[in-house]
Amino acid sequence: MAQLRNHRDYNYDYIEGNAVRKLQPAYEPEIQRPERKVNPKVEERRRKRLAKDAVIDFKFAMLVAGVCLTSLFSCAGFLQMQAKISAQRTSIAAMQTELAQLTNENVAQEEQLNSSVNLNEIYTKASKEFGMKYADSKHIVLYESADPDYVRQYQDIPENK
Repeated sequence: MAQLRNHRDYNYDYIEGNAVRKLQPAYEPEIQRPERKVNPKVEERRRKRLAKDAVIDFKFAMLVAGVCLTSLFSCAGFLQMQAKISAQRTSIAAMQTELAQLTNENVAQEEQLNSSVNLNEIYTKASKEFGMKYADSKHIVLYESADPDYVRQYQDIPENK
């Protein structure tokens, strides 16, 4: 704690005594320097060198133009790709909407077909008008197939079991 008291920063706005600093003037007056005499040949060479340095040479100008054109074409290509992607997203969204609509119509049609079929009426008509009845165990023929997952509809059923 004692060390902190010894090393304090005193920031006072007002100072008394003979140690007061004098205020700096708001500006420094320009010092009048005597004009130097310049050799006209040296001055001419200096002007020519400055003019030469200020001129952009052809190779540098072509390089800058090439870089600018390359960046311009790159930006144009990027914007074109962005436009294509945006158009494809819009197209995909429209197709998804159409697919959802067709799926809903398909489900509605299927429900309408299922509701229009009366299984009791079909059974009655088949059994009374056409004389159909359920198959007995003696009418069922079982056979082994080479491919149990697939049965050909129009293939002849073998006679032997």
